[in-house]
Amino acid sequence: MADSQRGQKNTQAMELLAPAGSFPAFEAALEAGADAVYVGAPGFNARALSRDFTYPEIDSMVHQAHRQGVKIYIAMNSLVKEAELPAAVEALSCFEQIRPDALIIQDLGLLYLARSWFPDIPLHASTLMSVHNSVAARELVRLGFERVVLARELSVDEIAAVGKASGAEIEVFIHGAMCFSYSGLCMFSSLHGGKSSLRGQCVQPCRRHYSWSKSAKQSRERRAKGAAKYLFSMNDLCGVDVLPELRDAGVACLKIEGRMKSARYVANTVAAYRMALDSMDGSDTEQEQVLREAHRLLDDAMARKRSSGFLLSTTPTEAISPEQSGSSGMVLGRVGSVRQERSRDGKNRLLVQLTLTAQLKEGDRLRLHNEKTGDRTSFTLRYLLVNGRRQKSAKIGQNVQVGLYADLQGQSGKYFKGSLYKVDVGSRLVAEQAGQKRSRKLAGRKISADRREVEEILTHLAWKGKARDIGRGQGKKGRGGRKSGRPGRRTMRKELPWWIEIASITDMQHRFPVRASRIVLPLNRTNINNLARLDKKVRKFKGKLLWRIPAVIQESELAWYAKSLERLLRDGYFRFVLSHASQYGLFDFMRDHEWARQLELFSHYTLNLLNSAALRCTVHLGYQGSQFSLETEGENFAAAIAHFKRQGRKERSRKQCKVGAYVYGYPPLFTARLASAHLQSDKPFVSPKDEQFSLEHRDGLTLARATVPFSWLKWQQELADMRVDYLVIDLSGAPLQKEVKTVQSLLGTGGRRLQVMTGNFLGSLV
Repeated sequence: MADSQRGQKNTQAMELLAPAGSFPAFEAALEAGADAVYVGAPGFNARALSRDFTYPEIDSMVHQAHRQGVKIYIAMNSLVKEAELPAAVEALSCFEQIRPDALIIQDLGLLYLARSWFPDIPLHASTLMSVHNSVAARELVRLGFERVVLARELSVDEIAAVGKASGAEIEVFIHGAMCFSYSGLCMFSSLHGGKSSLRGQCVQPCRRHYSWSKSAKQSRERRAKGAAKYLFSMNDLCGVDVLPELRDAGVACLKIEGRMKSARYVANTVAAYRMALDSMDGSDTEQEQVLREAHRLLDDAMARKRSSGFLLSTTPTEAISPEQSGSSGMVLGRVGSVRQERSRDGKNRLLVQLTLTAQLKEGDRLRLHNEKTGDRTSFTLRYLLVNGRRQKSAKIGQNVQVGLYADLQGQSGKYFKGSLYKVDVGSRLVAEQAGQKRSRKLAGRKISADRREVEEILTHLAWKGKARDIGRGQGKKGRGGRKSGRPGRRTMRKELPWWIEIASITDMQHRFPVRASRIVLPLNRTNINNLARLDKKVRKFKGKLLWRIPAVIQESELAWYAKSLERLLRDGYFRFVLSHASQYGLFDFMRDHEWARQLELFSHYTLNLLNSAALRCTVHLGYQGSQFSLETEGENFAAAIAHFKRQGRKERSRKQCKVGAYVYGYPPLFTARLASAHLQSDKPFVSPKDEQFSLEHRDGLTLARATVPFSWLKWQQELADMRVDYLVIDLSGAPLQKEVKTVQSLLGTGGRRLQVMTGNFLGSLV
């Protein structure tokens, strides 16, 4: 089909958006017929690529794509730490010059910066913003987003309803890897190791195998018998058979996941969807033939199990295959042995011996899976021995040794139990060489930020000196040299207000471990029904009570929440905690009502506020208080508050937003929609490293939690010194009496003996 004809047809068709993490992948996407390509912003994209594109390289890609009538979007979708704000401002200044077709973002700080100083840059709302209903889509459009990428957990019918009710331009993922948790609501990797999925560093705990058990000891016995399963490892999404339905739903853009994939994967996948899209109006016979060929191309691109995800059902039965990890790829064979040696350049090299069940060549992307520990090590093949001799490739049935440079304790020896997988096809080495060649060609070109503009913005943000100099002493050592690891002293210079979150209205009658200045109650059907029955008992707490709106509200539930909010406002409840940046839109019905003057809105930690610009955004949204991100380091928190409050002093006329810290509770590590039959509620599951977790189904969600609490209670003094305004204790994650005793113990000297999860307060968030 000629370019002019295809362009004419696509004015009425869905846009096909392809990923590119390398120059060969970018060129493959153009050649295969993509309408648009997305690439990562240097240092700010939510993928841990081995090498980011430079600004001159992106500029050259924009020009090349535009010459061919193809759009370029930049994924600047990572959360930004306080120390990274100057670089983020510089990036925005560079993109203002490069003029891509849009930036894809999730960070509210980037939204604030872009809309305040770079209004000509089009914005798309990342799927990491977890948009799953029409209120969210509508409000993000009002905030300046031209397009909204919906959560991957929606069915075609729900996608249609969201698009129709919001009027937003809708983009959906059509192909590629799936996460078990809602994107933007997964903290498993971050709180257990400091590698944030919201910053592209996820270690993918959902891909590990786990065992159901009453105890860690029993779990080890069951694992020895092969009882462990891949409980949360989602199969890949494939929607090539659902394209007509998505077009009828009003979808504007179909997005292929895979910026870490090879050029061959991109070429095959884009070609498959291009064929299917261009044949949608053909005869049934033609469409059947095209779909057969499309599936053949997809099979050749990646031998991973696929399903339609949530597109055809909100309770998909084929989304997970517990017997095998959804991201395993093509099995190359069982590992016979693993030995460690020193290479000539002095590096540690593992030699993995196996008999091949599939072809292999240098440049393939592989994954070594240790079934005893659950550890998975991904690498590009650069060293291959066949019968003891160095070779470029090997065939099925040959005995080979595969080399990878690593020093992995516990992953060598003849007793290693595991397999080797091919997770991507095509040569990564060729991609690297092409990138180096293009980089040399563009070496003389420069894209520089407007220094005057950058300095002006940083001055407005109250940036003075380096971020690490702000709030110094809040990391490994507290002020005055006192170690932060010690419990806070009982005599603090400032007693911070305590906010107590409870699960039920009936819990309000119980004694709390501290005096509550505010009481937070989840807004759900149980509590609303009990409100009428216990109204007289609740009245005395009305001045303290805040209702927390959940992070996930399906489209079908919006009417109930609107009705419940109107009832609460009518009864004199005016304080609410919002768990999504868009939820102030739920109060649209009272815009001109007298209630509007009394309304007080606060944000939950699920807004993922990680920098002072994000805090400033909540001020503009009208929040009276905001909880900072649970993922933050102590030093990052201190720096963000210092800049935020310094800016606040410069703007005395404006109403300031208080900053809160979640200091105790059992925050969900996964927040998922899937409730498969193999997932056993209220039963512990154990990792290969004997970490124990619990699973529950609540209000239509599947939640995974650690069995030990998250706690920053011993850092009260440090938080007070940072000028945090209030502390949140969440008692809703376990029986109330047990929680009260635990918190009392942690606040006293006995807490030293209790095991807790401290996240990244003293660590490093990457």
